[in-house]
Amino acid sequence: MKETQRCSIIGFGRFGQLLASILRQEFSVMVHDVREDRRVAQEIGVDFVSFERACQAPTIFLCVPISALEPVLQRAKLHLRPGSLVMDTCSVKVYPAQVMQCQLPETVEALATHPLFGPDSAKHGLHGLRIVFCPLRVSDERLEFWRAFWQRHGLIIIEKTPDEHDRLAAYSQGITHLVGRVLGELDLHLGEISTRGFEDILGVIEQTNHDTWELFHDLQHYNPYTRQMRDELVRAFNTIMANLDPEENPEENEENNEGKRQK
Repeated sequence: MKETQRCSIIGFGRFGQLLASILRQEFSVMVHDVREDRRVAQEIGVDFVSFERACQAPTIFLCVPISALEPVLQRAKLHLRPGSLVMDTCSVKVYPAQVMQCQLPETVEALATHPLFGPDSAKHGLHGLRIVFCPLRVSDERLEFWRAFWQRHGLIIIEKTPDEHDRLAAYSQGITHLVGRVLGELDLHLGEISTRGFEDILGVIEQTNHDTWELFHDLQHYNPYTRQMRDELVRAFNTIMANLDPEENPEENEENNEGKRQK
C-alpha cells in the first residue's frame, strides 16, 4: 500500500504544526483549524483547507484538544470517505478510543496514538523519542505502513491497549504535569547556589507550564487513573509532612506508621 498521496491534519496548534512539518517531507499535507492561520501553513509548506475537504483525505490526523474530540468526530463522520484512516494524537487513550469506535463509521479505520513528544522535546530531532500505538480498527498492512514511517524518522513504537496506556500515563505524564503546575505556583528562579537537581526541576516547571491549561485539565480529567494518582500523591505529601513534625501531628504520624507496618 502506498499512502503517498495526501493526508490531512485537523487542529493546527503547536503540535499540529510540528506534525505538518514532519509529514510534508513525504506527503501532500492539508491542514484545518478553527483559527484560519494560513500564514503559518504557507511558511511550513502545507495547504490550509476547509473542514470538509480535510475530512476527505485518505489519512486524517486529529490534533484537537481531548475535550473537543467528540464534537469534531460527530461533524467529521458526515464527510469521511470509506476506507480512510483516522488517527487521534491525544495524551489519554481510553476516552478517545471509545469515542472513535462509537462515532466513526465501520467503513473507516481507526488507530489511537499518543506521540510522546512535542515541539519542545522534538526541537533537536525525533531520534530516540517514542510514540504509542493503540490499534482499534486498522488493517495489519496499514498499521505496518505507519509503524515503518515513524521508525524511518527515528521514533520507537510502543504498542499498548488504551487501558494499559492510561494506567501508565497517569503515573508518568499525569504526575509530571501535576507536579510541574504545583511548583509553577511558586516563585522559583536560578540562583548563585542552585544545584543541578534544582535546574532539572526548573526545566520540568518550564516545560509543563508552556503547555496550555486546557491540555493540563484534560490530562487530569479524561484519564480514569489520574484521580487515584492525585489521591496517592496527597497522602504521600501528608506522610512526609507528618514525619517532619511528628510532635505536631502525633495521631496522623501514628496512622502512617501503622500503615507501613501493615505493608
